[in-house]
Amino acid sequence: MTMSNLTSLRGLLVAQFFGAFNDNAWKLMVALLAIKQLASQMGTGPEYESAAQVQTTITFVVFTLPLVVVSIFAGVFSDRFSKRLVIVVSKALEVALMGLGMTALFFNPEGGLLPLIVLAAMAVQSALFSPAKYGILPELLPHEQLSAGNGQLELWTFFAIIGGTAMGGIFLQVSGASPWLAGFVLLLFSIVGFVSSLSIPYVAPARAKGGLRDTLQGSWDAVQSIRVLRLGILGNIAYWTIASLVGQDILVYAKSVLQLSDSLSGLPLAAFGIGVGIGSVLAGKLSHSKVEVGHIPLGAIGLTFGLLVMGSLSPDLTGTLTGMAWLGLSSGFIVVPINALIQWQAPKDRRGAVIAFSNIFVFVGVLAGSLATGALAFIGLSSSAIIFFAGVLAAILTFLSTKIMPEAFIRMVLFLMTHTLYRIRIIGRDHVPDYGGVLLVPNHVSFVDGLLLLASVDRPIRFVVDRKYYERPFLNWVGRVIDVIPIASDGTSEEIISAIREAGRRLDQGELVCICLLYTSPSPRDRG
Repeated sequence: MTMSNLTSLRGLLVAQFFGAFNDNAWKLMVALLAIKQLASQMGTGPEYESAAQVQTTITFVVFTLPLVVVSIFAGVFSDRFSKRLVIVVSKALEVALMGLGMTALFFNPEGGLLPLIVLAAMAVQSALFSPAKYGILPELLPHEQLSAGNGQLELWTFFAIIGGTAMGGIFLQVSGASPWLAGFVLLLFSIVGFVSSLSIPYVAPARAKGGLRDTLQGSWDAVQSIRVLRLGILGNIAYWTIASLVGQDILVYAKSVLQLSDSLSGLPLAAFGIGVGIGSVLAGKLSHSKVEVGHIPLGAIGLTFGLLVMGSLSPDLTGTLTGMAWLGLSSGFIVVPINALIQWQAPKDRRGAVIAFSNIFVFVGVLAGSLATGALAFIGLSSSAIIFFAGVLAAILTFLSTKIMPEAFIRMVLFLMTHTLYRIRIIGRDHVPDYGGVLLVPNHVSFVDGLLLLASVDRPIRFVVDRKYYERPFLNWVGRVIDVIPIASDGTSEEIISAIREAGRRLDQGELVCICLLYTSPSPRDRG
């Protein structure tokens, strides 16, 4: 990422950091105050663990439900107005809410209803902020820097989660009988975020007209017509459902199994945040100027493995922190390419609306994960068993994703190959446009050339392949997955013309077509 682009993003990154910090710190503080009241009334034991799960579920639902309701309206605002304006207004709203939260804790140090209301309002603010912050990235960065930009945004986001989850409990414990002091610190942070948002560069509104109905219809049409966009949104929903289930459960695990104090209860989530930060940066760097969907199944496999191991072993504090860091690292390889994919594939004039549309279903998934955690605890599953359940769910979803989108699995294999067996250096990638029909006519020397081409660009390539190679057992499966166009060099003129017309049709539809016919040097007999 160039210095100028990094400078243009600095205001957004700082604003996002303090916003995510306050969201997580306030949510944790509200949950801990409620759990503290339960402990004073019930003591410790299985009943306390179940009641703590229910109370934590209530807190998470209060934060998540407004996100579902408000997100689509946020999409309208994000596209109808300058995304910078939406960001600045939402950060100003955060300042007001943190001031109200501080006041609530001043008059009622035990928490109560008003902090929950502030938490719900913070969710509204976050819903307004989200489509604008993600939608503005493709308008500030060129395509080849989109993955890196998302990596930076996720890095700052999860560093904020680290800070919020780790410091929220500390702030609460240090403030003692005066928890409003913790609220005052969050108020100061919100002011810093607001001031930073003022430095975000101006971008023009994406479109001049269109209300809620038009936004919904346009978003739905885009999702319906663009398969990869639809699959990216489904992947986002699946990930955040599991992340919500585990994130809520691990807080209770920290209190009931690890017996951590309020000041230390956020450590497992902090370790997760560190892992996500590292994974996000790695995913951005290893994408090499592409939106690399091959990282998604790689991250999903890592996530599944980590959850199953943690759920089976119920590790101590060291093992828990290591496991959560691994889960975070795997998550970085999921969230960065999925976010970049949605931003890239969404139509420019409806990018904010599509992101908001995606957020609605993501937040429904988060809500489902929270409710599932409470339900599983209600039927008697321990916090360790809930983690194992999440691993089984992740395994099922990973398997289904490879069935639905096997091309992502192929790209994962290519990614591993090009980072172990091969070292490729790409020259002239900018000659391949991001959109529109393109014809590639390479001078092939082996089948490996086609694989390296797939690994070098992030757009799907429709290869025109000689039928005798296409019909070979393994190559046939790969060919069907990546939707090649077979052509018979010894076929009838009608068959050849039909294949050529199909290639032309794909070009007219804006696809990337590659003539992949291997040259075989003539034998001495042929020369004679």
